[in-house]
Amino acid sequence: MLPTTLTLLLTTSLTTALVLPRAGGPAYNPIPTTCSVPNPLPPTAPGVPATNFSTNGLAPSPSFRAAHLIYQFYLPSPDSTDIAERWEGCLEQCNGLSGCVAAFMADGMRTPKGWYGTEGGVESRGCLMFNGTLAEGDFVTREKVRGATAGNIACPE
Repeated sequence: MLPTTLTLLLTTSLTTALVLPRAGGPAYNPIPTTCSVPNPLPPTAPGVPATNFSTNGLAPSPSFRAAHLIYQFYLPSPDSTDIAERWEGCLEQCNGLSGCVAAFMADGMRTPKGWYGTEGGVESRGCLMFNGTLAEGDFVTREKVRGATAGNIACPE
């Protein structure tokens, strides 16, 4: 009797999903279809608009980051997951983070000093989330940054 009871109890406890807050980063919250995510990156050349994942050499300025950065994460390079898939996750996490209205992602981003106790400076794929809307003038040249994309989450009220 006892082995049967223990087996049933163990089986039930292992197969029941617990609804607990997730440790770590913001929860993924899909962007509603009523929202848009315009790209604020400046044109790559006169009359040539920036496109997602094809803009190289740009990142949010240190002053914009200091004023508006609310969360960031970095993934080791090279990343076996396509950047478009990672970008969707970056945006969804921004949408799940209270106050987040804009995100930026690129390869070649350098981890900040003190990142998980390191000296920083490790070239990575970075996702930066902001509580301020990005505009063309908020970007500066960063030589090693590649495949950049950015978006402002705009939803009707």
